[in-house]
Amino acid sequence: MGGAANVTALRLLRARLRARRRTVAAATAVVFVVYQTLILVVLAAGLGGAPNYVRRYPAWENAHRIVRLTPSAADAAALIEREPLIEYGRRHPVFGVAVWSFELTWSGLLFFVSFSALVGIYLGIGGRAGRWGTVSSLGGAGAVGLLGASVSSLTHCGFGSFGVLLAISGISAATIQWFARLEPVLIPAGYALIVLAILTRARRAAPMPAAAGA
Repeated sequence: MGGAANVTALRLLRARLRARRRTVAAATAVVFVVYQTLILVVLAAGLGGAPNYVRRYPAWENAHRIVRLTPSAADAAALIEREPLIEYGRRHPVFGVAVWSFELTWSGLLFFVSFSALVGIYLGIGGRAGRWGTVSSLGGAGAVGLLGASVSSLTHCGFGSFGVLLAISGISAATIQWFARLEPVLIPAGYALIVLAILTRARRAAPMPAAAGA
């Protein structure tokens, strides 16, 4: 029964995606822009002011060079995923050193796009969220959203990006270290919760069968 229910939910989801693809695409774009804006606002407000520099990296050229010079495909992939695409931050006006900086890497871009796509699908397919669908969506979005910046590179006072976001919230260093150890578990759990919310909402969006006597 469980397998049949899952197949039905996937079929319903495909049908909703075909019918509302433009809405889903628009919702995904909005989520991506809002998420990046929130990160910028949090960093600027919590780490010493608005950014005053932006740097673009030759991402394609760097990736091509890594592939050409690295014999192992696995090693090349590991190096490429850490390659920066764009960096912005704030430099000290007198000393010229970075007060804070945010680097978007290939792995970071993959995370932000996948996160935005999943939330965009949830918002775009329509239908009733329901109590458990809403809870699972908020739980997934909260876990992945809070921890998502950890896949990018953020530099400030020796903390990793996840540590910076928690430190801005006033959480102690000991608690930050404890939470950091949970990242490998919490991030997949967040994804799983969002997927569960999408399937739940797709089932709720299905039209009710007509009564036998109708």
